[in-house]
Amino acid sequence: MKTNGIVLMAFASIFFLACETGSESPQDLEAPVIDHAESHDEIEPQNGEVFGETADHAPIRFSVEDPSGIGQVRVNVHANFDGHSHARMNNDFVRLNINDIYSPEASNPDFRFPEGSTRINIDDPGTDIFWAGANSRLTGPVIAGSYDVGIEATDIHGNQTGYDDGSSYLATIQIRTPYAPSISITNLHEEELEAEAGMPLNVQGSISRTSHDLSAPISFLWIRLTEEHDDLEGEGGHNHRISEEDYYDQMWGSSAWLEEGSGPELPHDEMLDLSKILTGDNAIQVPSGEDHLDLVIRAEDVNGNTTEKTFTVHIE
Repeated sequence: MKTNGIVLMAFASIFFLACETGSESPQDLEAPVIDHAESHDEIEPQNGEVFGETADHAPIRFSVEDPSGIGQVRVNVHANFDGHSHARMNNDFVRLNINDIYSPEASNPDFRFPEGSTRINIDDPGTDIFWAGANSRLTGPVIAGSYDVGIEATDIHGNQTGYDDGSSYLATIQIRTPYAPSISITNLHEEELEAEAGMPLNVQGSISRTSHDLSAPISFLWIRLTEEHDDLEGEGGHNHRISEEDYYDQMWGSSAWLEEGSGPELPHDEMLDLSKILTGDNAIQVPSGEDHLDLVIRAEDVNGNTTEKTFTVHIE
């Protein structure tokens, strides 16, 4: 009996010690927090950001914080295309596909941070992602179009940020190039298209091949009139025909990227006059009950280079 009592007391001591230890060191179940870099107001690149024809890189600026310690951070950039292809792409063009891993063991010193760090601040040109020029990550010219930029972080316990709950960062950007199709509207008034409810929308302008050596014939045109969005400039991932928000949706030619991207033959592959295309059965009828809508124009060339622009329509 005395022996049993001693064993019982030993088990009780171990139990209380375990409880006491657990109360002092609760298990960390929280993922790291991704935020803007110290000297910036927003994470960069920002969602919807457009990099114009003369741009050659995207700045990468952010911070990560976790009280237990940061294990790893991943910055991923990939084309926001649906993967459908007509097998006619020019192999000289390259999609931007980046997977940068930041960690204490990173071989690149720009991606390395001290082991046990509870906060890192990424704000240095060495982390920027170049697609053109001497510092380009690519072996050829970038395919112009829409790209997703994701930032994920994991702490030393394996807790990881996620896209479903918004703890990972996701931005859609547009990379424009001098060889992608040019989209121009010439009858804008104070940066908007003027319209009258119940009447056809007057659109003066053109979609054209440029004078750049890498410019190619136009193969696809998609025009939508849709409800106003703050981030449509970065909405290149819109891959579906008529949505509930669309008042007009028409395609011409054949897309290299969109599964359902096809329509009547384009009248020309060098220059398209919007005032002639958007007439007759293809005219855009302006709906009533709205004051502002978005006119979204997307054009592709035969090499898959894509330009997408959004114009605000002001309805009287």
